[in-house]
Amino acid sequence: MVYNGELLRLNGKSFRCITAYKVGRNKLWSSDTGRNMAGSMKGTLVGNFPKIMLEIEPLEAEEMAELENIFDSAFITVDYYSAKYKRMCRGQFYANDYEEDLFLALFPRMKYKPFTVNLISSESEAHHVKL
Repeated sequence: MVYNGELLRLNGKSFRCITAYKVGRNKLWSSDTGRNMAGSMKGTLVGNFPKIMLEIEPLEAEEMAELENIFDSAFITVDYYSAKYKRMCRGQFYANDYEEDLFLALFPRMKYKPFTVNLISSESEAHHVKL
């Protein structure tokens, strides 16, 4: 999905340095799930837990610090567009591991290479607020 600057907000703020994102539709099944000897699938669906995959453009040091403070926090309030509901939704997410890669180190002008990071929902999509 091409990012237009308004389809995704992190802690209430839009970031132009996010160049693209994808929303993964991840199902979580309970431990009673599996196939029986007849080949039938049975189990309990716990819920759908969206995963938002972000692509970040090269950043100056100030921008990198701002995003790192968000990504390194325990939880992030994320507003994102849901094709399923055809509207913006809000949920609690956390960021997976990511890497910062210094491209230009001419202090004080530091510049970082592009990177990717995933935001994983800490709650089922059904608990996300529809905005």
